[in-house]
Amino acid sequence: MNTHHTDYILMSWVYKVVLAAFVIMAMGLVVPAYAQAAGSALPDNALSKGYLGEWECERGYAKEADACVEVSIPENAYATNSAYDRGWECQYGYRRDGNACAEITVPANAYLTALGFQWDCARGFQKIDKACVRIDVPANAYLSGDSYGAGWTCARGFRAQETVCLPVNVPENAFATNATYGQGWECNRGYRERAGACALMTVPENGFLVSGRNGSDWECDRGYRAAGDVCAKVNVPANGYLTDTAYGAGWKCERGFQVRGAACVAVTMPENAHLDYSGNAWECDAPYRRQNNRCVRA
Repeated sequence: MNTHHTDYILMSWVYKVVLAAFVIMAMGLVVPAYAQAAGSALPDNALSKGYLGEWECERGYAKEADACVEVSIPENAYATNSAYDRGWECQYGYRRDGNACAEITVPANAYLTALGFQWDCARGFQKIDKACVRIDVPANAYLSGDSYGAGWTCARGFRAQETVCLPVNVPENAFATNATYGQGWECNRGYRERAGACALMTVPENGFLVSGRNGSDWECDRGYRAAGDVCAKVNVPANGYLTDTAYGAGWKCERGFQVRGAACVAVTMPENAHLDYSGNAWECDAPYRRQNNRCVRA
């Protein structure tokens, strides 16, 4: 074997052994030193949070400067693990009162809420000051379940008048609504309100009933337009078609035709022109421009 090659292998092996020994020594010096520093920085009644020297106090202790001070927990309270606030909360059925927990006094016909520090009245009762007072529901009414107002609502066909529910005066050919505003009734289909009553509607030929603001109304069939009290036929000219719009003539011209009076006439285009976006007029090809009824080169 080559002598130089053997020496090279031997030197590489020695170098690796020395390097490994140096690393082990360094770790032996650094880790204990770090552990000792971290251990000395940890105060009593504290828990380490990681490897950066961070810590937090145990449950029942609060952090003050670099120490963990025992939290003074009042009667009927329990320690929290919060680093903020006082470090304690009142038990269910108690509320904070300074540095103590005062028992919540629940009045008759009430119950503690799920939060545990306040109360609500039972159904059928209303909170007035610090008591739950029974709601006096008048005839033709029912409990609303609201925590405000009277606590009751009149049934359909009745309206609240102070502490009672009075019947709504519903005219013939009408029905009571459950709205709390307005007159409290609407006309039946086919009738229209007239001066506090419901008058029968007359639907013209080629018309049909629709729902309207004042009970019912009518509209004309497709192809007809309202003209006073009748539905007049829409006269569509040749080369035209019906539209569904409520405005205009009720018809439009086909592509390539334009309106002229009550007729659709063919669009006459000059040389170097084409139909525009509407299809009912023309414009010049590029690079021509319109001059009167001709297209001239720009």
